[in-house]
Amino acid sequence: MALFEIGDGNGLVPFRHLKGGTELYEREIESLVWDNLDDFLGGSLFRVARQPQIGSGGRPDIVGLDAAAHVVVIEIKRDVDRRQLAQLLEYAGWARSAGLDELARIYHLGAHRFFEDWQEFTESQVPLTISRPPRLVLVAREFHGRTAGAFEYLAENRVPIEVVEVSLYEDEQQRRFVDVGLDAVEPQDEPSGAVLERDGRVHTLLGGRRVRMVDLLDAGLLSPGQELIWERPRLGEIYRAHVTDNGSIRLEDGRTFSSPSTAATKAADIPAYDGWLAWKADGVLLKDLRNQLVQAVETDDST
Repeated sequence: MALFEIGDGNGLVPFRHLKGGTELYEREIESLVWDNLDDFLGGSLFRVARQPQIGSGGRPDIVGLDAAAHVVVIEIKRDVDRRQLAQLLEYAGWARSAGLDELARIYHLGAHRFFEDWQEFTESQVPLTISRPPRLVLVAREFHGRTAGAFEYLAENRVPIEVVEVSLYEDEQQRRFVDVGLDAVEPQDEPSGAVLERDGRVHTLLGGRRVRMVDLLDAGLLSPGQELIWERPRLGEIYRAHVTDNGSIRLEDGRTFSSPSTAATKAADIPAYDGWLAWKADGVLLKDLRNQLVQAVETDDST
């Protein structure tokens, strides 16, 4: 569908779809994904490395770990054909046998920091060991029909692979916008409006997409200006923030972030943290408010 801005006198001003060269798209989107994992993937990840040299000789775009200790391999491609699918599966072969020591060697903040940071992310006394299988994520502008069929086949057979469509736009004032679409490939048994378990992960879906802060505002579960508090008794630290009119989170120093996880990591100055499990509104975790919303939607759909 075409995307327009509503101009003066109800005129429609078209946005220009930025295609750019393959290298430009992949480089720019990779940086955006690395800095905003929660917004692109719908969940907090522990960032391990960008473009690391791995044992098989390849260089995946982004490697991370999720809260259930699955290795997550993210590839960014402007256009996807069978070669990119083969490359992603090659990286999966590496990830299915990678251990914490190997991930520590490629950690972007240095091997000496890895285990301490990983334990802080998981809030565990000992490092969580790797869970299998790995997760595969392909971020792309578009992909060819035959390749789409291959992805759907893999998803139907429970291969943990996700495809997220991302497009860039620019308006007449050269303001740039990024459109993060729904997962282009989802297993067939994942209905909308439910909290779902798959491969150790929790998926919270609303209308076929993952819940955002603005959804909690629209549902009346949060209100603009409401205070959010994150208490860390073990460290003796308390962080405060407020919900903005558009569903972002504003820290006490004025910095504003769209993602609860990014807001948490910036507030505490740590590499990664799941903000849905950090911030509370009137004593209730954002995660629990999110679950309330999808359960209410599920109840409405069933009546």
